[in-house]
Amino acid sequence: MHLLVIVSKLYFLGAILSIIRYNEVGDHMKTVGIIVEYNPLHNGHLHHIEETRRLSSCDTLIAVMSSSFTQRGEPAVIDKFTRTKMALENGVDLVVELPFVFAVQNADIFAETAVRTLDLLGVDEIWFGSEHGDIAALQTIGDVLESDAYNDLVRRYLKDGNSYPTASDKAMRDLHPNDIFDQPNNILGIQYLLAGRHVNPGISFHTIPRHKSGYYDDIADGEAIQSATAIRRMMVEGEDISPYVPASVAKRLFGRRAVTYEDFHEPLQAILGRATADELYQIFHVTEGLEHRILNISSFHSVQHLIDQILTRRYTNSKVRRTLAFILANVKESDVPDFEVPYLRILGMNDAGRAHLNTIKKDLAVPLVTNVKEGIHPYLDIELRVSKLYSIASDIDVFQAEFKRLIF
Repeated sequence: MHLLVIVSKLYFLGAILSIIRYNEVGDHMKTVGIIVEYNPLHNGHLHHIEETRRLSSCDTLIAVMSSSFTQRGEPAVIDKFTRTKMALENGVDLVVELPFVFAVQNADIFAETAVRTLDLLGVDEIWFGSEHGDIAALQTIGDVLESDAYNDLVRRYLKDGNSYPTASDKAMRDLHPNDIFDQPNNILGIQYLLAGRHVNPGISFHTIPRHKSGYYDDIADGEAIQSATAIRRMMVEGEDISPYVPASVAKRLFGRRAVTYEDFHEPLQAILGRATADELYQIFHVTEGLEHRILNISSFHSVQHLIDQILTRRYTNSKVRRTLAFILANVKESDVPDFEVPYLRILGMNDAGRAHLNTIKKDLAVPLVTNVKEGIHPYLDIELRVSKLYSIASDIDVFQAEFKRLIF
């Protein structure tokens, strides 16, 4: 009897220790976030995924991904559901949508909403690619951007008729001359860092140097990593991109139709042909008399021709493209009252992603959306409208795909 008591006590003690060990392991499960567009996913992105997993030793990797249009205002070259599958096949565990109204924005709003989304999902770290690769240097530039002196100079340069990016560059050169501020991935990286300060200072940020090709570079012979711009150009021209993308991506894109802005030439002609100045003025991103400049254009033989006629010192390429995206989607200023993240829409996941969601879903501050229907939230209704628009050019019906089972 005495022996049975001892055995029982030892068994109980062992169970307690097992629970403690389980909790300790659970407490150290690391979740890492990345912010992506995968337009399309190429070897440089694969390098980013693999290095993030290797350097962070994360248990779960979450990607927040822009939907049918990108941050710079372009329609994505391939639909978001195919891009989700690409991500899951190449090392991502969970893909969450960054809605149209957040994705097609200036770098600060894009970054803030993406970081806030990852924070709601409980990430410990965020890893991003940059041309410079030095987190301290990017943090220093972030300090300058938040200074009163910088903002005073920006306002002064804006009054001189400069676009915001030009005014920002001029102010930075005056206060902190450097050669890294105007590079596209550095710019976004700095905004991620600033967003982290506002959203959750407890998230740690890390950067991986961009490998070789710059964002706008042409194809360089003999290199496996090429710029997304060059790869998209090859896709449109029907050339073989397989040397520059993972094998699974090449397989998924084989025979697929690449979407470009030119696919929306006729819809834009129809919309602008009947629009009034007051109607355009209500559209999100239409500011500073832009509606009059657009309506003064009598004709355009391509979308690029339209963009070229709108461009000025004040209206940059990205500004114009974002504006056209909101015109096409008929999204008004009043439709976007704020940039608070109202829900988390899951595009796809694997077992690890599902396990993470099961761990956090009871404590989520916003609804988790895995089954889409109309009326869940106005921003999701806009997303569905954008999918109808995107389906004009896509070789699949993206709108119908919105209501299908979650990608797993």
